[in-house]
Amino acid sequence: MSTGLPAGWRSVRLAEVLSEPLTSGRVARSSADGFPVLRPTALRSGVVDFDDTRGGDLTAEESLARLVERGDLLVTRASGSLSKVGEGALAAEVARPVTFPDSMTRVRVLPSAIDIRYLTYLWNSPIVRMQLEGRARQLAGRMYRITQTDLEEIRLPIPPSAEQRRITHVLEEFLARIDETVEHTVSAARRAAELSSLINARASSGQLSDAAPLAPAALRPATTDDGVLPWLPAGWQWERLGSIADVARGVSVGGTEQWYSADVEVPCLRVSNVQSGRLALDEVAAMRLPADRVAAFRLRPDDVLLTGAGDRNSLGRGWIWEGQLADCVHQNHVFRVRIKDHCLHPKLLAWHANSFGRSWCERNARQSAGLASLGLSVLRLMPVPLGPWAEQERLVALAEQLTAQFEGAAASAERALTIADHLRRAMLLHAFTGRLLTSEQAPENEEDLA
Repeated sequence: MSTGLPAGWRSVRLAEVLSEPLTSGRVARSSADGFPVLRPTALRSGVVDFDDTRGGDLTAEESLARLVERGDLLVTRASGSLSKVGEGALAAEVARPVTFPDSMTRVRVLPSAIDIRYLTYLWNSPIVRMQLEGRARQLAGRMYRITQTDLEEIRLPIPPSAEQRRITHVLEEFLARIDETVEHTVSAARRAAELSSLINARASSGQLSDAAPLAPAALRPATTDDGVLPWLPAGWQWERLGSIADVARGVSVGGTEQWYSADVEVPCLRVSNVQSGRLALDEVAAMRLPADRVAAFRLRPDDVLLTGAGDRNSLGRGWIWEGQLADCVHQNHVFRVRIKDHCLHPKLLAWHANSFGRSWCERNARQSAGLASLGLSVLRLMPVPLGPWAEQERLVALAEQLTAQFEGAAASAERALTIADHLRRAMLLHAFTGRLLTSEQAPENEEDLA
């Protein structure tokens, strides 16, 4: 029966090339001074990160049978993402004795049957990836898991040993160039985003203005920790948010109110929908409310949405509502800021909230049971710079003009990363279907592959 593979290749089950049975890790509760255990996040980009460990409650003797050795392939047994379950990473070098947790399975193969570096690239290629995702099962809590029995049944295309080494050599060289390009691209995109945020922050406090800076005038005293207020240009002043805007919480979620047939189902924005400088609207929850409550909480264009609960360093992030969804409301952990009398441009307020406001909210938040939150009365006291309207419009236009170049660079970087990912997948697919190398392209001497 034809396998569709080149001459000399064979298709085998993983079980046929194992040097010992697959071994899963043991549950190890955290213990600061215990024997080191790899964290689930230690499997990165096909390589085991031995710095990503924690102390476990197992002794060195109890961990002896599950020590990670050079040449082991560690595989993720379970993940909340289908694309991550079964992901493999090679223990290329082992810096110190370490064991692996119950979320991983150790794979050891016969060197005479398959080169471990070849297997690592093959394992993370589309050929094996499709099999892993097809065999993974979703359990309660939306976790995906793959069993040792399913792993043993994964089929591997294996060429002769010399061909394995040639394929590995070309892949390492080619993928290293892709990785280097990706690293430079990500770094450039990060710098562009940082510069864009800096320009927006300076625009929000008038620091892109031509006017000379003046010492900030004293604010109405408050119980909050305002920190050191930046100097503002002539004609600007600091105001409390509550004095220039109507600030309100959204509707409570998960209440015990009875639903009625006359209630209206409307989209409701949660904290996860409100990000820094953008609204994530791919997944928006629905809520049933009486019509009068929909009217009370309905968002209007130019409302600024700010988060009021979550991780401490994420409080106060937000962006502007532009009417993307009809009759949209917001939940009670999201604040709606509606500027009075058009005295402040909503973009300047949003930029200010995502810069000065984020650190201000972090200082003035309260912490309870691992959740940070900001009270409505506290948020109304946030200091906000207010300048002449004509100057505000000029600064918004200037900032948008400057940041448009950075946004273009970021978009180009995103396209480049997508192309790199497609190129990587195509390269791996060709490598393990015998279409990567010809005899003329291969190195002349096997010593060159060492």
